[in-house]
Parts: sequence; structure tokens; C-alpha cells
Amino acid sequence: MLQLGRTRQIFALIALVALGACGGSDDSTAPSQTTGPLSIVITGNSTNQTAAAGSKLPYPISVSVVNSSASPQSGVAITWEVLGSGGTLSSTNTVTDANGLSFVDWTLGNVAGTDSVRASIGSGSSVIFTAKATKVAGSVVGN
Repeated sequence: MLQLGRTRQIFALIALVALGACGGSDDSTAPSQTTGPLSIVITGNSTNQTAAAGSKLPYPISVSVVNSSASPQSGVAITWEVLGSGGTLSSTNTVTDANGLSFVDWTLGNVAGTDSVRASIGSGSSVIFTAKATKVAGSVVGN
């Protein structure tokens, strides 16, 4: 009888160790597992957009963050920066979602010409978006 009780104790201990090894982070903002350096890539309808000066672009500008195996990375902080007088953004700091994507709305500057925005991640990888702000009656051309 003593032998059977000891066997159950050993089995219970092994089960507890196995369950403990299955743990993980329940912090949904923690970055995904990375393999090698991260890269930021322009996605969606983000490029070659045009809108009237002072207007919001028709589509949000978006990026994806991937590792060296091209796997999307969630929980990565993105810094968005308007270059020059290129308008305003809906946010200057975002985090990639479960699919490794992040986006912002961009309202172009009030002067017709080419506007630019930089999106970057902590590793130093960055991309630059450009969009054309068209002249509105009575507006100034320049940028």
C-alpha cells in the first residue's frame, strides 16, 4: 500500500512540473518571440496617395514588423514622425497588433506639394511615406 501512495506522489510531482513548464506570459502587450533583428515594412494602400492640402488621406498609412524569418511581431512600439511641415497624425506612438500591423491616419499639410512621415522601431529600422498634397483654390504651392 505504501508503494502505491509513493507512486502517486511521484506522478503528481511530475504532472506539476510539466504544467509549470507550459506557462507563459499573459501580458498581451509583450512582444512576440523574435528571431534575429526586426524590420519594419510599409503595408496596405499606404503609398502613392494624394489628397487636397490640409485633408486626411483616403487610407491610413500602415506598417508591419517582422523578424528575420518574416514572421509578424506583435507588441512592438512604433514611433511616427511628420517630417517638415507635412501635416498631422492621429497618433505618434502605436504598438503592433497580433498580426504585426500598426497604422495611423495622416492629414496632409496645408501647402500643396510632397509631404513625408517616418515610422520607426527601437532597433533603428524605419520607413518613410510620401504623399502628394494637391493645390486647393487659393492655396500656396511649395513644400
